[in-house]
This record gives sequence, structure tokens and C-alpha cells, in this order.
Amino acid sequence: MINYLIDAGRLTGVLEIIDLGAGTGANQRWLAPRLPFQQCWIHLDHDSAISRSLPLPDGTMIIDGSVEALEPLLAGSTGDHRVVACSALLDVLTMGQLDAVCQALIGNQVPALLSLSVTGTLSISPVDPHDQRLLDAFNDHQRRSGRAGPEAVTLAVDALCAGGFTVRTQETPWQLTAASDSMFVEQLLQERLDAAVAQDDSLAAAAKAWFELRRVQLRLGVLKIEVGHRDILALPGGSSGLASRGEVEHGAEVTAQIEPLHGSGQGIRQQIGAGEPYAGNPVTYQDRSRRQVEPIEYTGGQEI
Repeated sequence: MINYLIDAGRLTGVLEIIDLGAGTGANQRWLAPRLPFQQCWIHLDHDSAISRSLPLPDGTMIIDGSVEALEPLLAGSTGDHRVVACSALLDVLTMGQLDAVCQALIGNQVPALLSLSVTGTLSISPVDPHDQRLLDAFNDHQRRSGRAGPEAVTLAVDALCAGGFTVRTQETPWQLTAASDSMFVEQLLQERLDAAVAQDDSLAAAAKAWFELRRVQLRLGVLKIEVGHRDILALPGGSSGLASRGEVEHGAEVTAQIEPLHGSGQGIRQQIGAGEPYAGNPVTYQDRSRRQVEPIEYTGGQEI
């Protein structure tokens, strides 16, 4: 995906990157070194305490506000080279907020790299009879209070294609094994179970037994998990100027990004347990290792 963004940019000036729900700045720490041109980062986040909790590179601007502030921010900007970015955000937005983001991009003809949206899929081995029921409850919890949840990518792609954008999507799953950080794996599983039980409290006993079983399997080195995520690259107009499919296949793989867990105790996806829709909470751990490199392109709502 980054190859497409680089090729579409072909910049001689400074690229202004507006990072939605930026949190502690994890997305900037991962993406900035991989873009071969000058950058100016603007963090848009509702939570002023979290957005200022870690040091940021010189020149980074922080704006306190929700995603609805994107439209006036883009409309009021005079820069020629802009891109909107986010990471692990779209699925926790309400459908109204997600549409507002898409319409802001369309109305101002600004490209976007929207990363790590949960797709609702979870592959786990060894298989357990409770896997699907717990997954269904988790996904239903993601949809609560009008959130986009697992349908976020589809909704965003449809809206952006309808607005004339060329859209490419790419699978970017988390692939976790016993070789991964065990604390992270356990926390990820526990937070997903907490969400599932919050959605359906009849699952409490099954969830507790399931978690203990998975902890044992993790210690024995037999547990394998793949959590589905998908990235979106959205570019105004047609696909001219994009890198070829072969260039992406040979150039898009990246090294792992390991961000520390947030020191004040926020979870991997603090939004899961929140009583209200997205308010700018961060996702501070992102592992982009072993990414898939087969993008899917859509233009005007049609898959190419």
C-alpha cells in the first residue's frame, strides 16, 4: 500500500499528513520513516491527555477534536500536498462518523491511507467448539450503538467509490504465535472476551474456561491466531500514476512494528469497553509483520 501512496505522491514539496484518532502517535512512528519525502504531521484526537502523553517529533501539531473536525480542517487548508491517515480506527466509528470522514475526503479530493480496520474474522488453532459463538458476540459488540464494526471497510469502500475515488484494499492480519509477546496475546484475548461477555453475559463461564485453555496452549507453543484487518488506500480520480501490481507484490512487505502498551493502563483496543462511540482513544500496539501483498482495486464501486 505504501508503494502506491509513494508513487501517487511524487512530491517535490512537503506532504501534510492528518492522522485521525492519532492517540500517542503510533501511526506516525511507523509510517513516517517509510515515506521518502518531507512531512508535516497533524494529529487529530479527542483525548488531549493521551495525545500528549508521549514525546512527538518536532513540528508535530496536535488538534483536539473528533473526526467530524476533519471537514473544516481540510476545507481551511491551503496546502497542495495532503493525505489523511488513521490506524485501527474505522471499525470503532459510528456509521455517521465514518460517512463524515469519507465525505470530507471526497469533498476536498484528498487521498487517504486508512489502516488496520478489524474485519470481524478470527482464525485460531487448535479449534475449540466455543470459538464461533465468542467471535459472533464480539462482532455484535463492535456494532453496538450504531458503530460500523466489522462492516467498516465495506462501507468506506462503497462510499469512496461512489465519490469517484480509486480504492485499493489489502489484507493486513495480525499473525500471533507462541513466539509473539505472550503478554500482548493474553491481553488481546482477554479484551475480546470481555467484549463478548459484555454483549452476551451467558458466555461468562465458557469464556473463562476458553481463556484458560488458550493460555495453556500459548505456553505449550501450539497456539496460532490470525486476527483479520484490512487497509484502504483511497485516491481521488482514476488509477493513473499508481504503481503496478507487480511493484506492490515485490515491494510492500514491511518489518514488524512493536509499540509498547500504553503506560497508564489503556488496553490494546480501549474502545471495546467504552460506553460511547469513538472519542479519539488510541490503539498503541500495531504488529504489521507478515503482511499480505495482494491488493484489490475498486473504481466506481467495481472490483478490477
